[in-house]
Amino acid sequence: MYINFNGSLIDPLTPVATAFNRSLRYGDGLFETMYWDEHRIRNLDLHLDRLFLGLSVLHFDLSGGFTRDFITKEIIRLCESNTGALKARVRLTVFREDGSVLFPAGNKPVFLVETALLQEENPLPLRLTIFKGETKSTGVLSNLKTNNYLLNTIAIQHAKENGFDDALILNSRGNICEASSSNLFMVQKGVLFTPSLSQGCVAGTKRRELLEILPGLGFQIEETIITKEMVNEMEEIFLTNAIREIRPVICIDNTYYSRELTGRLIRLLNESENG
Repeated sequence: MYINFNGSLIDPLTPVATAFNRSLRYGDGLFETMYWDEHRIRNLDLHLDRLFLGLSVLHFDLSGGFTRDFITKEIIRLCESNTGALKARVRLTVFREDGSVLFPAGNKPVFLVETALLQEENPLPLRLTIFKGETKSTGVLSNLKTNNYLLNTIAIQHAKENGFDDALILNSRGNICEASSSNLFMVQKGVLFTPSLSQGCVAGTKRRELLEILPGLGFQIEETIITKEMVNEMEEIFLTNAIREIRPVICIDNTYYSRELTGRLIRLLNESENG
């Protein structure tokens, strides 16, 4: 097993970060978590759309050849070397070149690609709680996956310490925006609702895929504001992300949900992917 550090396949125990690493010092960078399905990265174009939008927002200098085609080849090179025809979780981290003070000395990207074989997931529906210890901003950085993930970390810690599988995160307006590592969909009377990007949720790749394909499968979807009160009014809830794709939710705190439409949705998507 190797990691890909700036184009070199090296032993994963090789030190790659100095004391001046800006990702460690300031969270100065972005990451993508992707699913290698034995042959390809699923929704790779959607991951790259989000990544390169973030690189633009953070004013990275891409003049040295850091292109979509270049990073795609580097990701696939590592996947084929490490995993071959096995399913894997792939993480790409991009950070600014070293600098010891807050203002960056340079804006060239440095990248690291890692892979890990996917383990069998627990198929049971998820038990969620609402995390109220901190809120998320709704600014331009909120839709990106930046290297500062402290809020998500303490939210999942809170959930696990209190006997739940995951936690919902509130935005600075007090509305629900996402779970610790997933986007959120709610169902009422056959209509799917999900927080809009203006509510501060990460622009998830699976979220975007569903928004693009589900209307063609006969589903109505609305991007909207999700208040805490709506939790008690919904019939079904499920989470989505690039790795676990769709996971049904059985409860949020003491409110319980059915999983009928979610199950039908999963079957339809599986049939669509299998031709």
